[in-house]
Amino acid sequence: MSIMHKKLSLSRTIQSLCRGTLAMGLASSALAAPVLEEVLVTATKRAESLQDVPISMIAMSGESIREMGVTRAEDFAADMPAVTMAQNPIGNFVFIRGIGTPGANQGIEQSVSIFHDGIYMGRHQLTRAPFMDLARVEVLRGPQSILFGKNTIGGAISVITADPTEEFESSITAMAGSYGEKEISAIVSGPLSDTLSGRLAVRGYQMDGYIKNVMTNEDGPERDDKTLRGKLRWDAAEDLTITAKLEHSKFDSTQQSTQLADINPYNAGAQATYDLNKALVAAATGGDGSERYDDERAVDNDGGALLFQLQPAFIGSLGFPDKEEGSTNTMDLATLIFQWSLGEHELTATTGYAHYDYRDICDCDFSALPLIQVDATEDYDQYSQEIRIASPVGQQLEYIVGAYYHSSDLVYRSGEAFGSTLAFQQLGLADPRELANLTRDYGMDQKQEMWAVFGSATWSFTDATRLTAGLRYFSEDKEVDHFLNKRMTGGWVYRAGQTVGSTAADYDAFLTSPTGSTLASNGFTYAQITEEVYDGLLGTYEHDIRDRKRDESDVNYQLTLEHDLSADTMIFATASSGTKGGGFDARFLRSDTSPFFEYEEEKAQNFEVGIKTYLFDNSMTLNATAFMVTVEDYQVSIFDGATAFFVQNAAEIEAKGLEVDLNWAATEKLRVGFAGSYLDNTYKDFPNAPCWATPASPASAVRGDCVNPGTTTAYRDASGDTNVFSPELAFNLNLNYTQPVGNSLMARFIFNANYSDEQYVSADLDPIYGYQKSFTKYDARISLGDVNEKWEVALIGKNLGDELTSTGNANDQPLVNGNGFKQTDRLRSFALQGTYRF
Repeated sequence: MSIMHKKLSLSRTIQSLCRGTLAMGLASSALAAPVLEEVLVTATKRAESLQDVPISMIAMSGESIREMGVTRAEDFAADMPAVTMAQNPIGNFVFIRGIGTPGANQGIEQSVSIFHDGIYMGRHQLTRAPFMDLARVEVLRGPQSILFGKNTIGGAISVITADPTEEFESSITAMAGSYGEKEISAIVSGPLSDTLSGRLAVRGYQMDGYIKNVMTNEDGPERDDKTLRGKLRWDAAEDLTITAKLEHSKFDSTQQSTQLADINPYNAGAQATYDLNKALVAAATGGDGSERYDDERAVDNDGGALLFQLQPAFIGSLGFPDKEEGSTNTMDLATLIFQWSLGEHELTATTGYAHYDYRDICDCDFSALPLIQVDATEDYDQYSQEIRIASPVGQQLEYIVGAYYHSSDLVYRSGEAFGSTLAFQQLGLADPRELANLTRDYGMDQKQEMWAVFGSATWSFTDATRLTAGLRYFSEDKEVDHFLNKRMTGGWVYRAGQTVGSTAADYDAFLTSPTGSTLASNGFTYAQITEEVYDGLLGTYEHDIRDRKRDESDVNYQLTLEHDLSADTMIFATASSGTKGGGFDARFLRSDTSPFFEYEEEKAQNFEVGIKTYLFDNSMTLNATAFMVTVEDYQVSIFDGATAFFVQNAAEIEAKGLEVDLNWAATEKLRVGFAGSYLDNTYKDFPNAPCWATPASPASAVRGDCVNPGTTTAYRDASGDTNVFSPELAFNLNLNYTQPVGNSLMARFIFNANYSDEQYVSADLDPIYGYQKSFTKYDARISLGDVNEKWEVALIGKNLGDELTSTGNANDQPLVNGNGFKQTDRLRSFALQGTYRF
């Protein structure tokens, strides 16, 4: 196979061809010969056939995403084995091969990053960008540390939006389904002049929710999403093309999908809390108050109103959590891309801007108790500039060199209110009116700058053998301020006629006042209460950290050897490294003298061998990759045993396994797709893991050999345990069958089966509360449309087996002492979808 056959130029002509390519080769006309279409991808910053790229990857076309009614990242990842994308009440996360960023902390960038039109979007909130009007999505497994913006050690998900077209086209798609789900999107694209073309896409989405909150009699999570995207392409000169994109999105939701699912049978404190919650639920619903893991939840922060009815002793306690859970988000994205043809070379300059802000209010005890309320806001701005030069293709030496700059500003605030008089009663302080409900307010301001230079060169020893070597040097600086203040929520009437205000200054003044230092309460002097409870409120200490700086730099490499065994079969071997920078804990609660505010970078070492081949006269592609990845100083979010999670470099992990991807044009009418993975991802070293949610169990085996159980210094050795989101076996099977109906109609049937082995879905690896059993989910689509694709109507069914699954379990939630919570994934649903092309 010649070099010229192996490489395709990233010219405007090839880009035009790319826009029409069906990435999975699963939707070609039923009348075509049973040969798979070539899939073009840009994983190496050049347009190449997926079969020629020595990377373990999957690509899915935008048309396939639209057809299956994918409305969010979680739905997309469901069709990718050993890929997890999910939202939890205080953050979002992405995992590939069981490698990602466990837990939620606004100070951490993702170990697996999303790129929108080449723009790095490593912040957790940016994973919420809509899957709307896409050309394709490419999932790259393993470290992508040379050509992709900021480093990503676990993999990359590259989202490519559809470009303006040279011919006029427009369409409208509407969908309506279960749980009040409604979506409408419209696209118009075409030439505006001889040199200018444009594309406009708009999307609106609503859903009432699939879980009923029995306390409020409302369904959730209720969603209301709106997105508008405009894209222009200007052929400014024969050798210059400029592409610009602007996108604005607004996402609003009420309620969460997290519910109380289990009670810890080994923990008396959990039993007491659960019994009180059960009484509140019974009082509100008239039932027995029992909760189960199903399509109902009982969550309400009502300011203590129901609690006062059941237990009048709490009347007079001020400041119980009283805000309704919900989320409001806005996001703005912009890109400007210049492409110059400099002789046979091509220079590409990509400018990117991303902004988001949100406010999330979380009822984070996930129960009917007025116990925990997190009111968090984040405001983020990011600017990036990349310049790269690509050599001509078809030469013995081909190369790409470039430079990258990235800067960002982050402002994060969190107000976390606790109905702490409930918890203080368990300390033996019998009269809750002599105590105060408390709030901690904290936040972080961070400025970040990073620059890098990189290069990748491929030397062809012969037409059949090539070696690619890549290097990247980066330097990154961060500077932060972090503060934490505490206050008595709503004030505190601690003695008849004597009150304390609700500000942080009032709180500090009272602690040092003569009255405060001598006040007695049920056998405790206030000084003792101050020392044991208030000064270090469940592991929380006031602090004010200013101008803390962090500088780091590193060099990453990649070596890939390719060899064509024949014109249809290529084998490759890769060794590569990756580094994700360290940083600061945005949710830091300790004193300013604590060393745990800062965490170090994590480093990955990756080895892969693979094969990509055509079989049966190009009617089948079969790709397989065996891999081993080790990550040192893995950044994890650890529960502190009290009320918070903190970040530290806690572990070394090793992931190894096998990935197989197959596409087969079985007949002229039937296309078969299969993607499967075998994964062994374990902690090679994790001596300071969090204890499970069962620390009071009398059996050492049940509590996992927890050291110092029941304290904020509790830990266990998790070395050898399987990592989170690491199913041993997982696969996706896709069948796509087309059948002409008469001379003018076309019927299609698409069937998806997604299987996943059992796995941990909570970072503490608790076998009771942080565990998801194996499952298989089935999706199907039946459609009828015009043979010329003028119109189509379809019925879509998702999770037809009604599997009850979770990707966000939690346990040991603050003050709840070990009860288990699960974030319920979407249950069985149906939708009717229609598309008309003008």
